[in-house]
Amino acid sequence: MTNIDEIGTRGFGVTSNRSVCLECLRDRGLIRETSRLITERSCSFCGRTAAAHEPPIAADFNAFMRVVMAGVYFVYNHAGNEGVPRNHGDWVGAPIFDSEDVIEDVCGNAVNDDVLEAIMEAVGWEDWTHRRFQQLRPDQAMRLGWTEFCRKVKHEARFVFMSIPQEPSYKPDSFTATEFLTKFVDIIATTGVLLPVPAGRVFWRGRLIDSTRPPAYSAAALGSPPAETASANRMSPAGISMFYGSDDVETAVAEIGAHSTKRYAAVGAFETVRPLTLLNLAALPEVPSLFDSVPRANYYDLRFLHAFAEDLRKPVVLDGREHIEYVPTQVVTEYLRWISTEQIDGILFRSAQTDGMSCVIFCDATGCADPGRENESTYLSYMPGTGRVVKVVPHAIEL
Repeated sequence: MTNIDEIGTRGFGVTSNRSVCLECLRDRGLIRETSRLITERSCSFCGRTAAAHEPPIAADFNAFMRVVMAGVYFVYNHAGNEGVPRNHGDWVGAPIFDSEDVIEDVCGNAVNDDVLEAIMEAVGWEDWTHRRFQQLRPDQAMRLGWTEFCRKVKHEARFVFMSIPQEPSYKPDSFTATEFLTKFVDIIATTGVLLPVPAGRVFWRGRLIDSTRPPAYSAAALGSPPAETASANRMSPAGISMFYGSDDVETAVAEIGAHSTKRYAAVGAFETVRPLTLLNLAALPEVPSLFDSVPRANYYDLRFLHAFAEDLRKPVVLDGREHIEYVPTQVVTEYLRWISTEQIDGILFRSAQTDGMSCVIFCDATGCADPGRENESTYLSYMPGTGRVVKVVPHAIEL
């Protein structure tokens, strides 16, 4: 088989009987995959050699290149194989990249310079384009779907949009508002972001007060507010009560005190009394390496979730328009709570004020109870002895 034939069938040609060790690699996924291929006693790139009594330290470069090209082909493909048309010998209708650009994009931060040069040499000259170039990347399609969803529920229809006839998109990279929600649930169901939380998880919650005089600490005083006093928040509209809490006192106070002139807050801890399933946007799995053979299936979905989580925690300016800005996340929350095919009891997210972890749990005032008064409706129980008054100061608290 000629070198040209080899490049056509496997994506690379002659590798000159070289080998590469793990210390010449930087990407964790590439290191994991290559570690399964260790058979050689020396590295052609850094010169390391295993002593006679030591195990092999390097992978055959030919086997290594198969791992590399699997990552490359996940994102790119040869222009001809992808069906890009030609006009008078020139590619038309798709972005075209040369091999050097493609390998630099996929491998530039994954290997050292010598290995990168060897990969480029093995791949040779080719014209490449994005895989499925006619479509947006899956994460870009979801970002665009989220943008369009926000526009629709903020400025067109928010209470009945799911009942309004909508022409199906028929495109894998385009979503109606309802299709976006369905796809969003599909993503969270398959990416390991639904967190089982056992009973006993502690969350802190606070209420702003006017003086240092402590209130009567209780579930009623510090728990979810009554529906008639529930104000609009990031995940819930006015009149719908939910439990907002945080992992620590500082974050709880920062969340409630960011837009208030009150100088004090009464805080207390609650613990969950039943197992819950929370959508964990606060500690998402890392976007997998393109070289990880199994996890990379979630590569684009996790890219979107990371971007979505960052959007979620952006501060909202309280200038009278916050009720509009909150609408998209409120609609998503209601969908997850009432319509989703997954059982979801709340959401964990990073605070917009600190980097601490906050939560919203889908329970109103009846879901918060004092010890000994829990019933089948109880989600959280107040922890006696945790209540105290703290002074609210910018970006911090004084205990």
